[in-house]
Amino acid sequence: MGRARRNSRCCTALREDSDFVKKKYGGYFGVFVGMLAEDGEEWDVYRVVAAGEFPDDDAIDDGYEGFVITGSCSDAHANDLWICRLLNLLKKLDSMKKKVLGICFGHQAV
Repeated sequence: MGRARRNSRCCTALREDSDFVKKKYGGYFGVFVGMLAEDGEEWDVYRVVAAGEFPDDDAIDDGYEGFVITGSCSDAHANDLWICRLLNLLKKLDSMKKKVLGICFGHQAV
């Protein structure tokens, strides 16, 4: 997704959108942005489970001020490849002192 901008946030969507959530909010990304975003912030979404998307190192290093790790139907302690990659990402974010909000699955992973 390229470089993130200053004052931007990243949301990793770990769950497939339900029909209701798609219709009402445009997906879970819309739910979290609606709840958490402040004026002037830009948010990006990475669909980790559905598309295998993760932020690249440049975006993490240069732009994102915070990260939201959302819910999933999966077990945070499973050995799925995407979970292992996500846990490695969380370790990197922790070492960089980045802000991370974990919700449901995300909280277990953090």
